[in-house]
Parts: sequence; structure tokens; C-alpha cells
Amino acid sequence: MMRGYAETTECRRQFLLGYFGEQLDQPCGNCDTCSAGTAQEHPGPDDHDTPFPVETPVEHSEWGAGVVMRVEDDRVTVLFDEVGYKTLGLAAILEHGLLRTRG
Repeated sequence: MMRGYAETTECRRQFLLGYFGEQLDQPCGNCDTCSAGTAQEHPGPDDHDTPFPVETPVEHSEWGAGVVMRVEDDRVTVLFDEVGYKTLGLAAILEHGLLRTRG
């Protein structure tokens, strides 16, 4: 997660709040990435076309229950109850059926 924070070109405040399970709908306008103008170039969390939107309860066969915390273009970050944060490639999730939605 720290590497993701360091490498993001999206709004850092949105990234941090997402880490703690909160959503900020618009970029903050105050962090370095907002000042550089890169935060506005990325779609918001609701703009991603994904079967696992933010806050979706999911299940992984090895890691158990979790909740989607962050969605990016090609990856999803999930907070699992037992093993913590894991970032998974969306292509691998879909190709291998790594996650299923909990009801």
C-alpha cells in the first residue's frame, strides 16, 4: 500500500481515505498530484467498469472474506479479514475466478 501511495498519480488524499475505508468523491485540489494536474486525468472510483466496485464484499478461496477498497484501471485492492491488504490484477481475477461477490 505504501508503494501504491508513493507511485500514484491520482489524488493522494483520495488514496489515503480509501485506505481507511472512506471515499472522497472529487480530488482534493491540495496535494502534489492535484497541483501537478494529474489527479483530474484519472476516472473516479464510480467510473471504472469493474465487476468489483469499491466496498463490494468479496471472498477469495485462500484468503477468505474481504472488502474491495480501491479500484484502478487494471487492478483491485482488497482488505481481507485475515491477511490484510492484497492488490490483484483484474485480468487474473477474471481469468482465474479469484474473487466472488459475497451476498
